[in-house]
Amino acid sequence: MRYGALVLMGLAALAVPPALLSAPARSWADGAVAVGHTGDVVKDGIAFGVVVNEPKDAAAEAAIRHCRTFKARAAAERCKVVATFAGECFAVAYDPKPGTPGAGWGVGANQFLANQKAIAMCEETAGSARRGQCQVETGGCDAGGPPEATK
Repeated sequence: MRYGALVLMGLAALAVPPALLSAPARSWADGAVAVGHTGDVVKDGIAFGVVVNEPKDAAAEAAIRHCRTFKARAAAERCKVVATFAGECFAVAYDPKPGTPGAGWGVGANQFLANQKAIAMCEETAGSARRGQCQVETGGCDAGGPPEATK
């Protein structure tokens, strides 16, 4: 009987993955995009803060903190979160010519879609004379999120 009880306890222990026995509870990782602007990008610039793979509760705060470090102070003082995401990608695009208003951001299911959205927004703000000049400055993907967020 003792042997049978030990075997059953051993089988029960095998049914629980070791990671579940020792892993602390945690929030899913997320990403956030923060943007700051005065409405006059040519005069005051624009500020962006983007973060991925942060704990869900901290992603927005971290994006705003990063946004507020931009040298375009008038814009950086107005940073606010414009998007949060899990298991998706982001992109930020600018018109590379100094003194032009083109800037945009995008979030998408993959990097290609995020880039497309960022460039489309940038071209919309750049105006017809600078359409086609916008380039993706930075991008990345959040690796976290629940499985259904990555579909």
